[in-house]
Amino acid sequence: MDLINQFIENYKKKINFYETAGRIAAEMLEDALRSSGIRAMVTSRAKSPSRLKIKVTQRNEKRETPYKNMSEIYADIADLSGVRVSLYFPGDRAKADRVINNLFTVAETKKFPVQSKQPSYNKRFSGYWATHYRASMKEDSLDKSRIKYAPVRLEIQVASVLMHAWSEVEHDLVYKPLQGTLSDEELAILDELNGLVLSGEIALERLQAAGNERIQSKNTSFNNQYDLAAYLYNYLSTRYKRMDIEPRMGNVELLLRLMGRLKIANAKELEPILKSTKLVNDKRTISEQLSDQIICGNEKRYHLYRELRAPGEKLSKEQYQAMEYFMKPWISLETILGRLTLKSNPKARGTFNVNSLKRMKVLSKENLDRVVALRNARNVLVHGIEIPDMAALIKMGDDVREILSQLAASGNT
Repeated sequence: MDLINQFIENYKKKINFYETAGRIAAEMLEDALRSSGIRAMVTSRAKSPSRLKIKVTQRNEKRETPYKNMSEIYADIADLSGVRVSLYFPGDRAKADRVINNLFTVAETKKFPVQSKQPSYNKRFSGYWATHYRASMKEDSLDKSRIKYAPVRLEIQVASVLMHAWSEVEHDLVYKPLQGTLSDEELAILDELNGLVLSGEIALERLQAAGNERIQSKNTSFNNQYDLAAYLYNYLSTRYKRMDIEPRMGNVELLLRLMGRLKIANAKELEPILKSTKLVNDKRTISEQLSDQIICGNEKRYHLYRELRAPGEKLSKEQYQAMEYFMKPWISLETILGRLTLKSNPKARGTFNVNSLKRMKVLSKENLDRVVALRNARNVLVHGIEIPDMAALIKMGDDVREILSQLAASGNT
């Protein structure tokens, strides 16, 4: 017990660290879920010292060899920082799973219900439905002042709002009884409530499906990112029924703001853009691919997208000039290559097609390879993944100008 008491006193000194780690993870996850069009409440907490002491004592009693030092205890307790995701619609569990696996480094995933022991009461319903993740934040998603929180192991609990409410009550009454063991009548009421919660989840799933069906109407406006995300998920699942990889939606909220500024308001106006976008087997998210189709070859739209993506972005004068040195001729090249693609395929629109250019032989293999590499660099720059250094931007600008000169010389401008 002396070691456990020492551990608890040490943890009390560090609790602010774990609270901050949980808060940062919750903020990141809430932003990612919202931008992906997933309705949820996200909260965080650090483990209560009193609850932690009970847990450590119980685990120590079950171990073959008692804890030898505090490091062993810290290594054994994986939920000092916790994040709870309460989904408005249980049907969004799979979408939330993709967001979490993309945003965090996930070490373990555990799905409930898991019946580890026979309940004392003859339950009729299945109990707690949720997914728990043991995860940590990626260093490249944190700024320098927050990298120290990257090693913290997080427990992320995902369930519906209804299920979280029921589990809180059940957990406190059944597993942490402060006033004695519950009677069979109390256990029966909890079981009955669980049945109502499960019925409520089914009703919410049906409600979501009915709403999604309504949104598919071509003249229905997208009122928010949730409507747009639902439409895109349905479109993708209908068009790509045999997709091996689940699509990453990305920042649907940003896409909707871009569409709003350009008066693209409903499915009828978005459909031509969707049909001309491959949407699979691409490193870019769905939102990024659609945004690229919308802004391709239009300098004003490029500037609008950057303004919406990173309002108040601070670049030095030299950085801005280097970026413009590459982007201005690149936009001209996009326009020319898009027009050439259109000749090969009159139904094509938006970004140029490399395979069409290859068949037309308007570029040498060397220049076509350069165009592909330049487009990859452009994707990184435009979508804010990183800003290449100024020397790289200048070199890319020179490469684009050289390709434009060769196209002009061959009469393909």
